[in-house]
Amino acid sequence: MNTRFAVATHILAYLAHNQGQPVSSEVLAGSAGTHPVVVRRLVGTLREAGLVQSQRGSGGGTLLARPAPAISLLDVYRAVRETEPDLFQVGSTNPNARCDIGRVMQETLEDLFGPAIEAMHAALAAVSVAQVTEALSHRLAEAGCPGTAAGATG
Repeated sequence: MNTRFAVATHILAYLAHNQGQPVSSEVLAGSAGTHPVVVRRLVGTLREAGLVQSQRGSGGGTLLARPAPAISLLDVYRAVRETEPDLFQVGSTNPNARCDIGRVMQETLEDLFGPAIEAMHAALAAVSVAQVTEALSHRLAEAGCPGTAAGATG
């Protein structure tokens, strides 16, 4: 199962909650429950998309490249999906053109999947990393952990 989108969102929300302080891949990996190498690869992908920047040296780490309200979940999705096949990809299939069903399957699926893809993109575009961070803060407060960074204890 592909978790790149969820982990990338986790990374960005952690960085947003950390308010401009660089965070190491080890800390991010500990929070996301994954290996630091996975985080470093995702950070590279997010950096190429212009969503994060890296600060080298002592006390270095990863920071948001732009304000959290200016990063939508659609931005995150687009950044991480480039290296993964699209769930709704039908153009690369090769149905049998001599079969009645095969001849019209691609066009039919494209027509049916189009609205679903558009709805998903609209839903992701409507949510910013700042909103994810706000939702996390709300849940932390409900759990009696106000002011605690998401996963800051590991």
